[in-house]
Amino acid sequence: MTRRRQRLLGNTIPRVSNARHKIRTKGLASFSCKLFEYNQLGPGPVFGTELAVIGQTMKKLPLLLLMLVSCLLAAAQNQQNPISDEQRRFLEVRRRQIDLSSARTALQRMQELFKLGLIPKTDLDRAQTEVDTAQLNYQEAVLSLLSLQPRLTVKEATKYQTKDGRRFVRLTVQNLTPTFDDSQFKMLSNFEGADPIPESLRTRDISDIFISLRATGEPATGPEATARGTTIALPYEVHIPELKYGASKTMEFQLLRDVNSVVVGSTYKGQNQETVIQLQQAETENVVTVTPMQISQEADLGSQATFDLKLERSSVDVRQFQLKAVNLPHQISYNFVDPSSQARLSQVNFPAGVTQQTLGLRLFLPERADEQVLPERTDGQIRMDSPLEFWVLVMDAAQAPQFQQERNFSAAEIAQSRAGKARLLILPRGVGRIEVSAASLFSEIQTGEVVETNATIRNPGTRRLDNIKLTTEYPLNWRVEVSPDIIPSLEINREATVKLRIIPPSDVQVGDYEVRIKTESYAYNRRVPSEDKIYRVSVKAQTNILGTAALVGGLLMIVVLIVIFGVKLTRR
Repeated sequence: MTRRRQRLLGNTIPRVSNARHKIRTKGLASFSCKLFEYNQLGPGPVFGTELAVIGQTMKKLPLLLLMLVSCLLAAAQNQQNPISDEQRRFLEVRRRQIDLSSARTALQRMQELFKLGLIPKTDLDRAQTEVDTAQLNYQEAVLSLLSLQPRLTVKEATKYQTKDGRRFVRLTVQNLTPTFDDSQFKMLSNFEGADPIPESLRTRDISDIFISLRATGEPATGPEATARGTTIALPYEVHIPELKYGASKTMEFQLLRDVNSVVVGSTYKGQNQETVIQLQQAETENVVTVTPMQISQEADLGSQATFDLKLERSSVDVRQFQLKAVNLPHQISYNFVDPSSQARLSQVNFPAGVTQQTLGLRLFLPERADEQVLPERTDGQIRMDSPLEFWVLVMDAAQAPQFQQERNFSAAEIAQSRAGKARLLILPRGVGRIEVSAASLFSEIQTGEVVETNATIRNPGTRRLDNIKLTTEYPLNWRVEVSPDIIPSLEINREATVKLRIIPPSDVQVGDYEVRIKTESYAYNRRVPSEDKIYRVSVKAQTNILGTAALVGGLLMIVVLIVIFGVKLTRR
């Protein structure tokens, strides 16, 4: 044991220096194993020296832990706040500046060594190549920083309608592309040997911008939807040659489809930027703008017609409006209905934030027009095939009292009221109807006889019937004669008589047969539907008069003989 301690004491100084090095490089965990080894050997001068080193390291342990925690917090903060693309490109320019500076410094050293004849020409060429490569990388980083996507903000997007019904969008965009502050620009510019940083990085003026309005993919006012990204305005693209930083540009687009929101697309140096915006309604003279989807309709008497209406307003506060149709004849009734629930409405409510609503106006026409037609419709009469002009009004509480009277209002009075209005037309059309009747639809004949009957054709509709024709379907080898075969016209509530002659074949069998009578007519170039009639014919066999008389005479003779025979028996 003593010799082992002496050998260990001979290596004291190297072991102390090695222990200090291990603590610095491998840490406390590695040195703990060594300490355990020394405890197994017993106490000695080496053990005391290394314990002193451990004590010094333990004093520095809180500082090491604090630095470790700071690094972890910094890494977590970087994860929560990632570097933006613009900052990354800015740092890339700075990195390329440093690389270019290092390459040029190395080239200068190589040139001095080459002049002294200490290096070959190939090393000097390699250093020049590295400088050229660093220069290209630096220029590429600067171009990448210049090509950052511009920030175009939409200041205004207002939709308005002209008097001829066309819809436009007034669009205003502003260049708010972020610029570099003085410190950043100074950092980039304070670089010896590099090309000067373009001044456009300070101003961020942009040029050659193309602006277009595209569809959002949502349905328009109709049921059809346009695919997202489809250009829906004229001109298809507006070219802005240059837009200074902070400057604005106003453009006019004509909408090809009536939409409430659009995608403002901008193209700049191959980069696309899209912004979805809700269009603002322009202020108009009227509180509400009424847009009919159909301005004129034809409707048959006795039917109904529906007009689809769209109501728009510019403000977004809560408002209620009354609905009314004026200048309609008293024979025509109407209802405003909700398209979704089909509820009948007399008022419409605009909740907060709602600027557009749709509803339907349903008209109910009478069965017949007025019999007496005046030259002008001044007393509310309905003239068939003559358009009726009326107005739909959307009024607030202040405008409603002006239209309480049941009379015809002029266009000037309606315009002065500033109520939401729409001029509509309804064209009443008569309806053609046809009826076929007969005194009887059944006949009984004997073989060899024919059927002759009359059919009455009547027009109970509200329009004249033209080109009335009767056709028949009959059994095989039968014939049916119709006279007249065509009736040129038949006025309203008039009748016409048609003669039918049904001729069965000579060898017709006894039985029941059917003849189908069809009618074909037109009213206002439209075919009038009709109901077929069935005429039944019962064919009986012919009666043999001689045979019947002989049979009856024979029966009478038998009866007489029986009576005579009975009388004789009684006498006996």
